[in-house]
Amino acid sequence: MTFQAIKVVTKKVFQNLLMLSLILVIVIGLTGIPTDFDIHSYNGDYKANMSMESIMESIKNNFKIFVSGEAFNVKIQGQTTLELLTKTARKSSAILFFGAILAVVVGIPKGIIDSRKKDSSGTIKLLQSLIPLSVPDILTITLVQLLAIYLSKNEISIFGIGPFPFFGDETFSHAIYPIISISILPAAYIARLTANEIEESFTKSYILAARGKGCSRFQIIKNHMMKGIFYSVLSGFPTVIGIMFSSLIIVEMLFNFRGIGFYLIYFYTTQLIPPYEAGVGFSLFIVVLALFYYLIFMIFNGLKEILMPQSKSS
Repeated sequence: MTFQAIKVVTKKVFQNLLMLSLILVIVIGLTGIPTDFDIHSYNGDYKANMSMESIMESIKNNFKIFVSGEAFNVKIQGQTTLELLTKTARKSSAILFFGAILAVVVGIPKGIIDSRKKDSSGTIKLLQSLIPLSVPDILTITLVQLLAIYLSKNEISIFGIGPFPFFGDETFSHAIYPIISISILPAAYIARLTANEIEESFTKSYILAARGKGCSRFQIIKNHMMKGIFYSVLSGFPTVIGIMFSSLIIVEMLFNFRGIGFYLIYFYTTQLIPPYEAGVGFSLFIVVLALFYYLIFMIFNGLKEILMPQSKSS
């Protein structure tokens, strides 16, 4: 690696760390605002239910809790926040990891099928990947849950497997429907990326030459386009991760899958945990979720920056 390349990488790392630090400061500051803070309106006048001094004191205490490490040792219902975070992070990571794999496994073949030739014969197939992207994620997830309830209540199995439980998180089989739910919109997005890449590639001269030599559509896609499809999906993966993280809380709440997203809402709404413990848990979980998201985002952006120039040069 040349000195110039090291300089560029170092600059990128510094910029990312600076951005991550700024994000964490903002998140810790915002979550330090008391949950019972409110602004009331009366006859056109707006008045807060607590003073600015008490709000700032609460934010300062939130920073002290994180800096001192106390945030990881607060007891919540018999276990520390660190123990609870470790347990819930494994569950959420499993949903995100297998959901991403399922999205790629389903999305790329679906995009290949959806891609159109010169005419508009694939328009209906194209709409099959566009329609899910235009539907709110909560509606898509709710439809999956309704289907899961129907299959479970009627003890219907698919390909001889099942029925799978649709509520809870005791076994891995409970994660089947959450994984399916969180992968639908990413799969549709990947299918659209794949279809766009194929349609664009079919206008290039070397593809036209291959078609002139009698190569079939399948052969052309397999031998000449798969690398381009891979890089297209990789370049769009930060958006895929964003879609999945935005759906995580909804999926875990609807299926009662007690991961990080579930506990974020639980800490914020429950009356069963004292306000201090619930506030610390909420702040810690949202900070870790933001950190987790940004690290994954940086990894895929880094891979794109490294692999895309190599692809173009080759």
